Amino acid sequence: MKKTFILILLLNISTIFPSQANYNELNVSNSYLELQQLKYGKDLIPVGQINSSIIDSIKLKPDTVEFSITLETEGATPTEASDLNVETMKKLKNYLNTLNITDDNLVTIDYKNRVKTIAKENNQEDNHYQAFLNIVLTIDDNDSFINLNKALDKYNINDISQLEEEKLTNYYLFQITAVANSESKAKEDLYQKYTNIANDLKNIGLTNVSIKSSFVRQIDTDKINEQRYFINNTLKIKINRLDLIGKIIAKAQELKMKVNNDISYSVSPEAIQTAVKEHETLLLNQLTTKVQRLMAKQYVVGAPISLEIQSRYPEAIYERNNSSSDQMMFKMVSMKNYSNVDIYTPPEYEITLTLSGSFETLKKVEQN
Repeated sequence: MKKTFILILLLNISTIFPSQANYNELNVSNSYLELQQLKYGKDLIPVGQINSSIIDSIKLKPDTVEFSITLETEGATPTEASDLNVETMKKLKNYLNTLNITDDNLVTIDYKNRVKTIAKENNQEDNHYQAFLNIVLTIDDNDSFINLNKALDKYNINDISQLEEEKLTNYYLFQITAVANSESKAKEDLYQKYTNIANDLKNIGLTNVSIKSSFVRQIDTDKINEQRYFINNTLKIKINRLDLIGKIIAKAQELKMKVNNDISYSVSPEAIQTAVKEHETLLLNQLTTKVQRLMAKQYVVGAPISLEIQSRYPEAIYERNNSSSDQMMFKMVSMKNYSNVDIYTPPEYEITLTLSGSFETLKKVEQN
């Protein structure tokens, strides 16, 4: 549609723009005519203008890569956690300097400190053992039962139950315990306690006392709550050397850093600007040729009055696309095994260029 419109316009140029003789009637200054003659000579004169545009594209390989790493450090105090973080980050930056990667290529994009309460087990030396004796005895009357309760009360034994076995309705059961920091000590204290209880019961006439069962167990290790401080420092690395990616990731993993799976590729603004500039001349030649084809034979393309070039391209970042069959993928697993890092061959970066221009339309001067 645009092409047809331009042709119709050109066919009617003779009615829209006057001839050379009419220019004098319109008081066109001699200086303007002299200027046009300097540009095109005496055989051609501008009679109007024509607008057109041309679209082309260029493809570039990404030359820049960005990804981030996170270092988490832990300490008993905020200062300890922070100092360790700084020390480890310094080791990474020293290594990056050997690769000619400076602080200009590094940006801290996230920094968090937090405190966490952790339940920890006591040391082995704090373990305790508990020994048990299940004691049975016969009780013939209520008075004896009351006296038994009084005797055991001073040992904090208050659980006395009837032994539920046939033909033993007057048998009763209670339990003696002792706690110590070793199994042998627990047994020793337990039997001493049993001897004391047996002697007390003998004094109140309860002599039919016997051991039914015994065992020793380790008491579940107590938990202690401890506050620990954590620093999470995330550093973004942006470089224009794609061959260094593997080296940087390997060093980060060596330092127990998490390499985040956020790698992206882009084309630097400098590379885009250079490519567009190199393509401008080609586009101008193509646009001029196009305008010449569109014009009627009696008209000639003159100099461009105005030119405008526009670039259209997606965001200069390429993220992983799992559906691309031509990508070379390989995985590097982080030291902590909680993240996979995909390094892939990025696609070409396509820039669409549109060159729009206005050209003077020239017509041959009819000689009288």
